[in-house]
Amino acid sequence: MVDTLKTAIRLMCKAHPAGRLGMAYDLGMTIDQFHNHLYRKCQSRFFTVDELMKMEDLSGTNYLAEHFASRRRLTLVDIPSMQNVDKVDLFDIELKTDAADGELASAKLAAVSDGVIDSHEHKNLSELFHKKIRHQIHGFMGFLALYGVGVSDHSVDMFVASNRKADVAGMHFEAPEA
Repeated sequence: MVDTLKTAIRLMCKAHPAGRLGMAYDLGMTIDQFHNHLYRKCQSRFFTVDELMKMEDLSGTNYLAEHFASRRRLTLVDIPSMQNVDKVDLFDIELKTDAADGELASAKLAAVSDGVIDSHEHKNLSELFHKKIRHQIHGFMGFLALYGVGVSDHSVDMFVASNRKADVAGMHFEAPEA
């Protein structure tokens, strides 16, 4: 999970082929100007949203989107298209889901071994749970895409964000009431 914008920027710079220096150059800044914006030095403003989105595009990552999703306690999910999914891909997604489930189960056992879940363990469990859910939803949407059911971005967002109900390509999903 990406907790802060500075963390997102750091990760995007790390993913950029030329690092932080290359990111600054691609934004039309010197490295000093970049640092002034990042650390708000010399009465510099922080990066604009357009600059942040450009960094995300230049790095080829989704760390900025992850940051904004985590701010609202939402989960990002890759939405596969029919052209990009075959049975082998679906099997790989299911394996990743199973691996994430195993990681979560192991972390649960470790967390309760002392009888108390502390804040660090809570954060780790939450991150692993989100990872598992992302893989499960990705696999389900891949399954729908593989068998010709169209999946729209809006329907997935509604299904993941509302925690209640959603219509996905003519199918109605409703979360059980707590």
